[in-house]
Amino acid sequence: MKNLSLYRILIAPVIISAIIIYIAFYSIGVVEKHMAADAASEHLNTLIMNIKEDRGEYEHMRSDLCSEYELRAQALSILISQLPKTLIEDMTSEELRIASGADEIMITDRSGLVIFSTTPESKAEYADERFIEGLTQKSYCNTVTDESNGHTIFQTAVSRRNETGLIIAVFSSEVLDEISEYADASLTLRRSPSFGNGITAMVNTATGRFTAHSNENLVGSECIIPAEKFKKHDGYFSFRYAHDPSFVFYEYFDDSRVLISIVSKEYVYTKRTLVLIWLIVLDFTVILTCFLSTRSYRKNN
Repeated sequence: MKNLSLYRILIAPVIISAIIIYIAFYSIGVVEKHMAADAASEHLNTLIMNIKEDRGEYEHMRSDLCSEYELRAQALSILISQLPKTLIEDMTSEELRIASGADEIMITDRSGLVIFSTTPESKAEYADERFIEGLTQKSYCNTVTDESNGHTIFQTAVSRRNETGLIIAVFSSEVLDEISEYADASLTLRRSPSFGNGITAMVNTATGRFTAHSNENLVGSECIIPAEKFKKHDGYFSFRYAHDPSFVFYEYFDDSRVLISIVSKEYVYTKRTLVLIWLIVLDFTVILTCFLSTRSYRKNN
């Protein structure tokens, strides 16, 4: 009976300890999760700001280059109208191309057919369809850009001064190409430290694919996280990513792209695990001490 009474006495401390451990487990987890969410939000917002700054610098320089190339093309139009032999003398046309800094100069007739090019092997037979409206205008000037093998190509078209048609100058800029690399969101993600040694990426919620990723090999691949998970403008949710229980923290970059940071739950709950271990050890020690002290007291009495 004494042993039975002794065990009954210890039931209350054990139950109380279990309740304390559960409350500590839950409360510390909540605090750690919110702290991680705040840190992840700050990290993602910094990345978004850096991406937009790099992109803004790129767009600003591209706009300046467009204006500069249009001035060069207009100057070409004036020179060509004063030097009709340019169409015959290759040396003169090549000098004009070099002087203007263009990669190629083309001249079209009123129908848009290319009747002259400083690059005879060029495959362009007609002016780019984006310049068609300029064939009927007297003072036309427009620049379009294209991406080709990682390079930005400028095509500037201006009206001919002496006849109906267009003069089209093709330009490229090595400096802009270098800046464009830094305007790439993937590069920004790769050169920035990841949050919690996790994965950072940008997802297009419309296509369900990565548009940027800290692992460049995954750019363009499909994201296994359903788009409906990103309901709010920002937040987080639990998700098993690559068989690892994780948290996905996210912030919208624009209307269709969201920047995400995937972090394992083990990283988020590091302190909770340590505190839980110490609480269990402490409670076990206290209960064992109480048990031994109570048993020793009852034996002596």
